[in-house]
Amino acid sequence: MKSLIILLSLIFIPKQCNTVSSNYTELQKRQETITITYQAVSRGFFEEISISSDSITISNNINRKNVKTYNSSIEDWNTCLELLSKIKINGLSILKAPTTFRYADGAAHATLIIKDGDKEIRSSEFDHGHPPQEIKELVEKLQSFKKLSSKQ
Repeated sequence: MKSLIILLSLIFIPKQCNTVSSNYTELQKRQETITITYQAVSRGFFEEISISSDSITISNNINRKNVKTYNSSIEDWNTCLELLSKIKINGLSILKAPTTFRYADGAAHATLIIKDGDKEIRSSEFDHGHPPQEIKELVEKLQSFKKLSSKQ
């Protein structure tokens, strides 16, 4: 009897805890509550790039001073949602980093953060510039927004 209860618990509980659907249609329905953030931190270095349905924010200061905010285009936002829909969001925390330079201060510690309403899901840490293959396209898209900051 105990083993039956344990088995049922293992099947049903993980599916209900902290789940965020990554279906593109579902993401579009909830797009007003979603924010996608790339953050990289090390001694003397900080970078945070976030996109939501209406804005892109870029900060190079850990205290979030001088945050630059830009309007996000529908195309950029939809591209990010499409890339997000290809990712198993609930598996972000167990992604394997392809490199480990950050362990010896060879690279900044980077994280992808998905906020959906009051839920926040963080990827496992990886080296800045070397994201896991599963999130590489989305991270590169987020980093492409840095050019907005350099234009002004």
